[in-house]
Amino acid sequence: MIDLYFSYRSPYSYLILPRMLKLKNEHNVEINFKIVYPLAIRMPEWFKNKNLFFFIPFIRDFSKKAKKLNIRLKMPIKPDPIKQNPLTGKISSHQPYIFDICHMGQFMCNKGKGIEFAYELSSLIWGKKNWNKDELLGPLFARFDENLSEVREYIKLNEKQLVREIEMNQADQKEAGHHGVPLNVYKEKYYFGQDDPFDQLIAELIKDGIIEDFS
Repeated sequence: MIDLYFSYRSPYSYLILPRMLKLKNEHNVEINFKIVYPLAIRMPEWFKNKNLFFFIPFIRDFSKKAKKLNIRLKMPIKPDPIKQNPLTGKISSHQPYIFDICHMGQFMCNKGKGIEFAYELSSLIWGKKNWNKDELLGPLFARFDENLSEVREYIKLNEKQLVREIEMNQADQKEAGHHGVPLNVYKEKYYFGQDDPFDQLIAELIKDGIIEDFS
């Protein structure tokens, strides 16, 4: 089994999902999908004095990776799941989006559809303007046989439990040895990021006879 730690604001988390789904669906690898709050929520101080110009190399990098993987990724995302001052890097105390989507995602994890839902919702976030509108979220939930209004009501009534579950994921992530995402953990060893770390993970799975190849 692989533990996959995932953030809904991380483009790198989004970009790794098709390969993780391939491991699950085509190679029968069990993926324990674990949502964590974005670093902007867990460690807002990290973003102090880091303005838009600081992130330009990262934007270029994940845009290049998306093109290489043939995955749709549209910049800038509107609205950004995290409200943040682009000039100062300061994270707003008012966050109208990120908790909703994280708790929706955790709800779907508890339904056994976490990674599949994450891919579909992330495809909206990184591919559609106004991804947060009900006319997009409603049909998305319907594809998973869920009703958006009922999901929101459940989240409202059970928010504390959903928060505890995500915080438990974050504690597990910290114990695994790294705070970044995407983070795969296999046999108590973590593989942070994509490219070489993912290839190393695949090599371990092949060595252990879990999969034969990953072509």
